[in-house]
Amino acid sequence: MPGIAQLTPFYQQTTMANVVIETPRGMAVKLKYDEKDDVFRVRKGMPVGFEFPFNFGFVPGTVAGDGDPLDVLVLSTHLMPTGTVVVGRIVSVLEAEQVEGKNKERNDRLIVIPWDLVSKSPMLPEISFDKKLKHAITEFFTKYNEAQGKRFRALRFAPARRGIQLTRQAVEAHLTAAGVGR
Repeated sequence: MPGIAQLTPFYQQTTMANVVIETPRGMAVKLKYDEKDDVFRVRKGMPVGFEFPFNFGFVPGTVAGDGDPLDVLVLSTHLMPTGTVVVGRIVSVLEAEQVEGKNKERNDRLIVIPWDLVSKSPMLPEISFDKKLKHAITEFFTKYNEAQGKRFRALRFAPARRGIQLTRQAVEAHLTAAGVGR
């Protein structure tokens, strides 16, 4: 039976992403999918007092600038269990750099609104992706990284079309890494 590794990055013939939830909102540990063993492993504890404000996951079949699948923050009040696949309408991408020691790499995060497949509309209650929320998201990732001795620099919140473009580039990077020619 095909698993997570066999999922397509985009849902059917749309520009909405298939998002695999790694770490549900409210968790105080960071989980990471281990494709080789097809399991979710506890990667690390969150710094004291930290928990994920939203569900956090990845787009399967992608390779981002940090070498991992493309990260995704799912804006929803719903707790989505680890391993859940949610269809997300890309609304933005937080373009960012992460610095650890002398290593600097891109570590962008797609921002998606979960899509209700029954009503074919945003899942309710829909969260307003406004200036205050953008600031709070940036502060969370900045402080979260600082607590681990890393530096996180938000470059900008780019529009949805940039997030879709970035996802397509990450799909191409995955195909190249897998040795699949186009």
